[in-house]
Amino acid sequence: MAKLNIINNDSIEIITENNIQQKFIEQERALLIDHLQNYFGNKTLTYNVVIVESETHEQPKDKPLNTKEQYLKIIEEYPLVKELKDKLRLELDY
Repeated sequence: MAKLNIINNDSIEIITENNIQQKFIEQERALLIDHLQNYFGNKTLTYNVVIVESETHEQPKDKPLNTKEQYLKIIEEYPLVKELKDKLRLELDY
């Protein structure tokens, strides 16, 4: 999920969108730098992590309805369901 920019032959910039991504990369710092240095054959290779918050804010997704909310939505659309529940003397556990 991060973006990489090559600054020069010895430096890479890793751009993340939030602190969680940055912390994950920092936890793997020793293994990551070792892998990059071995892969590119450059023992002077380093990287910096930069946080750039994106300007596009995602719309919050609707949370799933719990059972009580589902029931209320159903009886709103189909009032006969409530009538049937009452006739059968059903107790609902929410």
